[in-house]
Amino acid sequence: MGRRVTDGLAIDVAAPAAQAIVKGELYRIDGWTGWAAINIGANDTERNFALNMDLGVWSCLVPAGVGTTRGNYVKWTAATGFQNGPTQLVDDGATRTVNSVAKVETVRNSGGYARLRLILV
Repeated sequence: MGRRVTDGLAIDVAAPAAQAIVKGELYRIDGWTGWAAINIGANDTERNFALNMDLGVWSCLVPAGVGTTRGNYVKWTAATGFQNGPTQLVDDGATRTVNSVAKVETVRNSGGYARLRLILV
């Protein structure tokens, strides 16, 4: 008999070797997109952590030129592999595409932060 094993708001992943992870930033790991629940140093031996995937609005770093229009979508720069939001998100325009991962709720500020909401795939 099947049973529920999680509420689906987070998933356990492992950070790639030598990759620092910053709590609260957006990442894609093993095909999953979410916000890091903890910090992991590039030299830390414990690499496992949770990606939060709830539909709340999160304030996170985005590259210049991304998150400049409220209501636009964002997507990853590459189709596969490890991605991090501060450097590898790009604008996906006003119309949602199959590659869209989040929607801009509040535009990018002078510090480089925008508020994003994950979208369901």
